[in-house]
Amino acid sequence: MSIKFEKDILIQRRDGTIYDLGAEGIRVISFDPPAPSYQHTYSQIGDFGADLTATQVSQTSIPLVFDVYARDNYDYELQRLKVLKIFSSVEPFYVINSRTPFMRWKVVADGFAYPRLGNYWKAKNVSVNLVCYEGYAESTATTLNPFTFKDGSYGIGMTIPFETPQYTFTNQPKFKFYNASVIPLLANERPVTINFKGNAPKGLTITNRTTKQSFTYKKSLTASDEFKLIGLVPIVNGIQRLGNDYSTRSFVDFASGYNDIEVTGSSDFKISFETRFYY
Repeated sequence: MSIKFEKDILIQRRDGTIYDLGAEGIRVISFDPPAPSYQHTYSQIGDFGADLTATQVSQTSIPLVFDVYARDNYDYELQRLKVLKIFSSVEPFYVINSRTPFMRWKVVADGFAYPRLGNYWKAKNVSVNLVCYEGYAESTATTLNPFTFKDGSYGIGMTIPFETPQYTFTNQPKFKFYNASVIPLLANERPVTINFKGNAPKGLTITNRTTKQSFTYKKSLTASDEFKLIGLVPIVNGIQRLGNDYSTRSFVDFASGYNDIEVTGSSDFKISFETRFYY
């Protein structure tokens, strides 16, 4: 049985398994996510200056330092195996700070040492470099989860407006979509899933007036059809409908903040937008 510490850092595996490091006998010393790693590209425009031509965000390295306690030599070896299991990076996993349970970092771990403190049953200052390859933390909840603070789905600092935004609309041809992220939601990078169910006898068009983009599905839809637009990919009843015969091969991005959306081609429908936010 491991020594337990105060709840602090949680590790969430992709299958939903959650490890409370404190409860596992792992005492976190530091977890300090840095700012996103910006990569700037410049072009010389004269003898006395340059022009900023592009800015990209690359992977962010997050250092996690902890001690591991055990009750005897045998427990020490069991703890070592447990740590290797928790931070296995065969696939990505999530790190959650219990102080901000509404955000998580998708990471993989670089290789790390497990130094033993003399003859004592303790691994001292284990340093794990966690690589957040997407560059930003994401909300643990999606826009289809209830916007409540008491259950930890959302929290202060997530730029949620005082008037709770909506992401499901019924028979509303014009409405606003609020992107609380600090970055735009691009169809080819962080796609928003748009679910549409309704009658559109001559096809469906979804327009973002803010970004001046629109997507048109050319075929008819009935109330029994299930239409999804996941970034660049239209899906009808579980089947991808790519190609010029089906759509305009266009896409819709969402700027940070409010986006003015318009739906044409149907007056009897329900539409919803599912995404996470990024910080």
